[in-house]
Amino acid sequence: MNRTLSGLRTAAAAAALGLLVWGGTAVAAVSYQDYHSFARVEQQLQAWSKDHPQELKLLTVGRSAGGRPLYVVRIAGPGPDPDGRPAVFVGANVAGYHNAGTEAALDLIQTLATAPAGSPAAKLLATTTFYVGPALNPDAHDGIFATPRVRRGGNAQKVDHDVDGLTGEDGPDDLDGDGVITRMRIPDATGGWLPDATDPRVLVKADSLAQKAGAYRVETEGKDDDGDGDYNEDAADGVWPDRSFPHVFPYTPESGPWAGYAPEARALLDFLFERRNVALAVVYGPANNLLAAPQSLGGGGDLGTQKFKVPPQAAKALGFDPEQEYTIDQIWDVAQNLPFVRQNGITKEQLTQFLGAGPATKVDADDQAFLDKFAEGYKERLKKAGLSADRPGAQYGRGGFTPWLYYQYGAMALELDVWGIPKAEKKSEAKAGEEPLTPDKVAAMTSDQFVALGKEKIEAFLKENKVPPQFSADMVIGAMKGGQITPKAMIDRMKQMGGGAGGTGAAAVGGKPGEAGAREREVLAWVDANTPGAFTPWAPVTLPDGTRVEVGGLDPFVELNPPLAILKPAVAAHTETVLDLAGKLARVEILSLKVTDLGGGVYRVKAVAGNRGYLASHTKQAARAHAHIPVRLVLELGKGIELVTGYPAVTAERLEGTTGTLAGEWLVKAAPGTKIVVDLMTDNAGHDQKSITAGTAGKGA
Repeated sequence: MNRTLSGLRTAAAAAALGLLVWGGTAVAAVSYQDYHSFARVEQQLQAWSKDHPQELKLLTVGRSAGGRPLYVVRIAGPGPDPDGRPAVFVGANVAGYHNAGTEAALDLIQTLATAPAGSPAAKLLATTTFYVGPALNPDAHDGIFATPRVRRGGNAQKVDHDVDGLTGEDGPDDLDGDGVITRMRIPDATGGWLPDATDPRVLVKADSLAQKAGAYRVETEGKDDDGDGDYNEDAADGVWPDRSFPHVFPYTPESGPWAGYAPEARALLDFLFERRNVALAVVYGPANNLLAAPQSLGGGGDLGTQKFKVPPQAAKALGFDPEQEYTIDQIWDVAQNLPFVRQNGITKEQLTQFLGAGPATKVDADDQAFLDKFAEGYKERLKKAGLSADRPGAQYGRGGFTPWLYYQYGAMALELDVWGIPKAEKKSEAKAGEEPLTPDKVAAMTSDQFVALGKEKIEAFLKENKVPPQFSADMVIGAMKGGQITPKAMIDRMKQMGGGAGGTGAAAVGGKPGEAGAREREVLAWVDANTPGAFTPWAPVTLPDGTRVEVGGLDPFVELNPPLAILKPAVAAHTETVLDLAGKLARVEILSLKVTDLGGGVYRVKAVAGNRGYLASHTKQAARAHAHIPVRLVLELGKGIELVTGYPAVTAERLEGTTGTLAGEWLVKAAPGTKIVVDLMTDNAGHDQKSITAGTAGKGA
């Protein structure tokens, strides 16, 4: 029985995670009183804004469905137009049950507000604005403190989840009186769950191939309050803000009837659309796209592999059958050579949108390369803090805040879970007194150093890291000596195959990769060792209708929200991560401006602009979706300046980081001594202006 499943609605989702159950003596529940309630968040923000009025501005960007304020803190150093500087947006706990994210957001605000003069954080505030929303689902935020404690993601809107004309009439019930809503297993031959043979606390999905029949049906703890034969199908929580954003909107009762239906989501949409200076967005939520590369939201593949019908008129023009289905790649193979497409520079992405194939659902490869690079530094930072860097990372879903920020708003968007239960440490076969041979150590070796380990050690290393037996020590040694492979290449390949440092949770606890129940055993082992009060022993309960069930399992918050003392190192590491990423934003500037006197009052003006930041001015997805106004290099006219040729502005859809440049050249008429001004403008990478006086540079070619 796994409490983290209390917010999940489908058997498929439950099957993916497994369930934890056990029997025994009850222990005290874990306490979260050190975490900030919403009232304490509000008090803290008001105190900080009063203590630091120059740096902090407390904004109320909207109200929740329950009437609670949605706060965003703007943090910026002294200077003009903070809302025009390159900006970072950090939003926490829009999920409602990710209170660890709120703690991380508050730590970031405090770090920036109290940064000593001359410190890296203070220097960053001179050029960068931060918008931080620490509790973006306030109606659900205090579920971690409620009695009974129940995980919820929905706001206070009234929603008829079971579509019976009533709302909130069948929510969970604390059947065993322990103050926590956990799970309930019901003996049922058709239920699809059975105890794990390795650890009976773990329930795994029934498996016909393994001849393992189901024995239980699993529900959230509670009784059938409305007498319709179902349990807890209409809880009091309403629309989930983190499912109410426009990208790949799911159209479910929890997401609302249309995108932005949740007032929390609508308020964030309005706030961010009014501030196009946000280049980087970090969501503190249940997913982590630096630990696990984002999967397609399209359900198994991106538009390149999904098939759809070509609209009749386009099908006739392109020579396709309007009744048949094609992939966009099949259509592009034909369309890219058509004169109309070539003459107008139409891209495959533009053709996709024109044909109505649907929204982009997979991160662009170039943008993913940046995420991969960020992940390297992020994992090193986690390791230095003594945290697990190879634990599983969950995925965000349709209608979520993070995918909207990336696909439609145009920001480089990350979602970070702040903390998660680490993988179990592997047992090393190193002899006493020897340092264990880890994949990272092997990757740093030369081929000669690895071969020098000897056959016995290499054989043990391969075995420990679950390398298939056909790849013997002799084979690897021969490949190393022959130069066909290096230690680093071998480790990279092992990770791709699911072994080494990138192995699955099953391998980490001694099971086979992908083995059912492996991760759940791992989670429970950590809870037993660190927070035993977070597990409620399995106990029999009789429901009002006489049905005998058993109730128990994990606290519904513990897998994302550990005791604060355990969380603190992760909070510090994530504040450091956000500040590091903020230093990588695109920064545009005019690199040179030259005016050449051609005689007769005519001047040639040449300007070159560049991006000297690490990130590009826009993500590839933002350029594809035209989410931002292009980079503009503009010659100011008037004030005695007349354009002779060309247009006053040159543009670029995107400037690469470090190397990206944009050049403009104009012929103008001006009297000697006239000031010639060139502006460089962007939405989210800053702006610059340079001027030069006509007649001071002399004649030139």
